[in-house]
Amino acid sequence: MKWLLIAIVMNMPVKTDLSFNTLDDCLRAEAEMRKQWAELYTGAVKRNAEQATLDLVKDQMTRGTCIPTK
Repeated sequence: MKWLLIAIVMNMPVKTDLSFNTLDDCLRAEAEMRKQWAELYTGAVKRNAEQATLDLVKDQMTRGTCIPTK
């Protein structure tokens, strides 16, 4: 069974076409996606970005889920 990574953007599922052989690999990719967003946000904080910018980045952060495919 293959696993497909689905990004959740503004509470809507977005197909990524990223397919993985195992659920563990898919979940690692989802964790990496969240890590990249966290690093972006942390970088903005370190650069003393305005609150509006931080809010925008925070609002656009995605999460994901893995679903089985054939």
